[in-house]
Amino acid sequence: MPADRLASESIRATTLLPLLLALALTACGASKPELPGKIALLAPFEGQYREIGYNSLYAVRLAFSDAKPQNVQLLAVDDGGTPASAVARIKALNVDPAVAAVIALGPDATHPSAQMANDKPLILIGNWGHDRAAEESFYAANPDQTMARQSGDLHMLVQARALEDVPESISFISSGGLPDANFRERYLNSAMYAPAPNLLATLTYDVARLALSALEDGKTISATEYRGLNGPIRFEDGYWVDAPLNRYRYDGDQLVRATD
Repeated sequence: MPADRLASESIRATTLLPLLLALALTACGASKPELPGKIALLAPFEGQYREIGYNSLYAVRLAFSDAKPQNVQLLAVDDGGTPASAVARIKALNVDPAVAAVIALGPDATHPSAQMANDKPLILIGNWGHDRAAEESFYAANPDQTMARQSGDLHMLVQARALEDVPESISFISSGGLPDANFRERYLNSAMYAPAPNLLATLTYDVARLALSALEDGKTISATEYRGLNGPIRFEDGYWVDAPLNRYRYDGDQLVRATD
């Protein structure tokens, strides 16, 4: 069985039980359990965009390993591959009282309908053609409309380039930064099947560290700042203050900064 299939089976297995438990406790009118806090990662782990899920998964795991949070767990959830299935996952997370925040990546997990269904702090990483659409959403990307039209983070994916025949000459914009040698080495050494980190890996790492810091300190996401691989990250009115706009292109198989 392929490594990503094994990992996705593990994700489904570890996700289903806590969600069913939360539903059962709610339905029975049980008192709120004293559960460890959870940060949920909602992203595609199957299908054509699974590259998004696995790059973010190992980045969040590395963030947890570095931060060593007390009594905080990671809950990884596949978004199901459609906006409707992402809404269903969001609604399931809503009834888990231990989920303190949700980190979302990909076209479906960040869809406006998923944002509107959510009632917890939801941090949207990357630009997938959607803007911030709900009060509880935090937009971890630059909302510049040129960037939104280009959907740069989607064009950056190896899978998307293969499927859409994206020309090598095209450049695109992302708020994520290229991983340096130190981060790349630690990321690849963090797990046997960790994929090569892309732009989203550094940004997901930083956002996970910010969310963990907020949870550990008992602060809101909007009241927390984290200075990480992509510079300072803090949110004002739901948007990343001074979010960078980085332009990239592919030089063969290598992602590089564009100079034009």
